[in-house]
Amino acid sequence: MTTTLRYFGVSAFEIASRRGTRIIVDPFISKNPICPVKLENITKADLIVVTHGAADHMGDAVELQKRTGATLVCGSDVRVHAVRNGVPRERIVSMLWGDKVEVKGIDFKCVECRHISFFQSGDSYLSGVPLSYVISPDPGVRIYNVGDTALFSDMKLIGQLYRPNLALMPIGGSPSVTGGFGHLQPYEAALATQWVGPEVVIPVHYAPDSNDAQLFAEHLRLLAPTVKLRVLKPDETFDFSPGGTA
Repeated sequence: MTTTLRYFGVSAFEIASRRGTRIIVDPFISKNPICPVKLENITKADLIVVTHGAADHMGDAVELQKRTGATLVCGSDVRVHAVRNGVPRERIVSMLWGDKVEVKGIDFKCVECRHISFFQSGDSYLSGVPLSYVISPDPGVRIYNVGDTALFSDMKLIGQLYRPNLALMPIGGSPSVTGGFGHLQPYEAALATQWVGPEVVIPVHYAPDSNDAQLFAEHLRLLAPTVKLRVLKPDETFDFSPGGTA
């Protein structure tokens, strides 16, 4: 059996564990210009994971939680926003860099990233620490969900300490798709992949009509030739088994 990932576009994924637990990551669905899936078609979620409060990451997290009753895993600013908008406090697990928790049988290690979480909530603005996660949905599976970050050398330490074997790596961005620019350019993303050292890397956070994926692949061949690259189209799935064929 394998862990299955379904890509919604930008940084949004559904991760299904072998036991059937469904995790929605950065659920940018309804306003995502490259997502072919409608929000109302997502009928089941056990966990919703948000890296930070940007529209292309937090997305439909609040509405999706209300529709599914899922537990929301997020930072403190997103927690405040969610409670303001009717999400029960007991359905939220708030994390910070260094925290490790188990929620519904899924292990989460929260790790540092270099970005910002800043967004409008009602008539005010909220800001907090942006998050990255190493998610372990199944034994032996360690998914480094980067979210958004600039390049920083402690990504190498994250690789050494937590040994992710699958990385969801941002490689670019454009205002038309992500609402902003690429915080990791393709060369930097390839270098980060070398530092992290996963078995498989899936590029995220880029415009499909750009050449970001091609540039990333070219740099990856030079910097991390042993890492298997898997480029997913929106609504495409990928079955991952550590040490197996990607």
